[in-house]
Amino acid sequence: MRKAWILFLVLALGSAVQAQRAVSLRLSLPLAGFGLGLEAPLERNTAFRVYGDLFPGGPSVLLAGDFLFKPDLGQVDRDLRGIRPYFGGGLGVRVPSGGSPDLGLGLALGVEFLLEPRTGVFLEGAYFYPFGGGQGSRLVLGANLR
Repeated sequence: MRKAWILFLVLALGSAVQAQRAVSLRLSLPLAGFGLGLEAPLERNTAFRVYGDLFPGGPSVLLAGDFLFKPDLGQVDRDLRGIRPYFGGGLGVRVPSGGSPDLGLGLALGVEFLLEPRTGVFLEGAYFYPFGGGQGSRLVLGANLR
């Protein structure tokens, strides 16, 4: 479990030093949970995101990092400026209370709507597949603050 926390902290600090990072506030359904994340742009249409979600009903914690392809549709049509569909995935670890951590693959598919250049809201379908078996999908609502 210590290794997972250390990995999460290293990824979070690495993303935090990137210019123009975004802080995400996240709410998950139907597995009721909430979380925080950091997102850093890599190139024009790509980003790296690390996040941690807490599920008090479980209770458990999900720590993950995703590589996202996130284009702005304004590149195609100026009327669609500020709409950013995205998909991607990465690795994560789910840490249940009193149990052993489960390393797994995370996938994300969503859309972000920019309210202004520094603020956006997003709706995401997220899936976590632990290598040890089981699965978990959820809907994530959130806001990115740049």
